[in-house]
Amino acid sequence: MNNTYVENFNTSLRGTPKKQDLLKIPNILCYLRILMIPVFVYLFYKKMFWQSALVAVLASVTDIVDGYIARTFDMKTDWGMFLDPLADKLMQLAMLICSIFKAPIFLFLAILFFVKELITLVFGLYVYHRGRNLNGSIWCGKLCTVILDLSLFYVIAAPEKYLYTGIIHGIICACTILLVMAFVIYMKQYIELYKETGR
Repeated sequence: MNNTYVENFNTSLRGTPKKQDLLKIPNILCYLRILMIPVFVYLFYKKMFWQSALVAVLASVTDIVDGYIARTFDMKTDWGMFLDPLADKLMQLAMLICSIFKAPIFLFLAILFFVKELITLVFGLYVYHRGRNLNGSIWCGKLCTVILDLSLFYVIAAPEKYLYTGIIHGIICACTILLVMAFVIYMKQYIELYKETGR
């Protein structure tokens, strides 16, 4: 298997973050990103659309910053590799659910996203507790995240009169293709890890 995507950990640490890792800067930024979710939802509920979009953008910035700090200053941790994508997916799910209220067709995308993430989470947690893990994101997953985030920023921030049907349908098609591609690639990696745990 391609070692670029795989990392081994001590199985005794499965699901149990080290105390010294809890307050490392990248992980603190992840906590902050999770705390931004209710703020984002509240602003959207109050129809403060561009302000809620700004909170989502700031959350994405913290994602970039925590990754840079973790890599540059050797602060990558087992806990952080679990927490970082979790924070990302929770914010994306919140944006998708809010988008439904402006463009109901996003319900399809929200369901697809939820099912994809649920299945990959189950497989991911299994191999995680068997002492294996993906070493960071795969290119398709990163591309999917970028396109999905940019699309949702537009839907969240734009007044409803600027949510043109053609653009919305284009977003749904592009994000659907990328979500399916990312799902297939990640599942291929997880299945290979699953087979390796039985060896």
